[in-house]
Amino acid sequence: MKKLCLGLANLFFFVWIPILAAQTPKAPSAPPETAPSPVVSEAAIATGMEGMAPQGAADSFESSVGKVYAFTKITGAQGETSIKHLWFHGDHLAAEVELPVKSSSWRTYSSKTITPGMTGPWKVDVTTPDGTVLKSIPFTIK
Repeated sequence: MKKLCLGLANLFFFVWIPILAAQTPKAPSAPPETAPSPVVSEAAIATGMEGMAPQGAADSFESSVGKVYAFTKITGAQGETSIKHLWFHGDHLAAEVELPVKSSSWRTYSSKTITPGMTGPWKVDVTTPDGTVLKSIPFTIK
């Protein structure tokens, strides 16, 4: 009888304990980490560039300006990647420029020639390669 009780106790231990362990709630797992996306830490529309610094930055320009520059400083990029400058005149996509980003802090720019008939609202959307808008820089040609 003693052996039978010990056998039943062992059976209980080896069968019941794993069942209890399976029913014990587990701590919630942390959400998967996502790679940090780049950030536009500085942006400007300007009439010129000197080195990698915008000159004549404003949000409104005369139609005789000739050319304007979209400057962006990108921070937080992981490895080499790229961004895009999407130039919109009103709702019309006027130009798309892909620009390399080669370090975690990178300055870059693109330009657009402006003719006298290109008046009205403009914007440059700075996007990731997958199309996520990081920043929109509005300006006006009058």
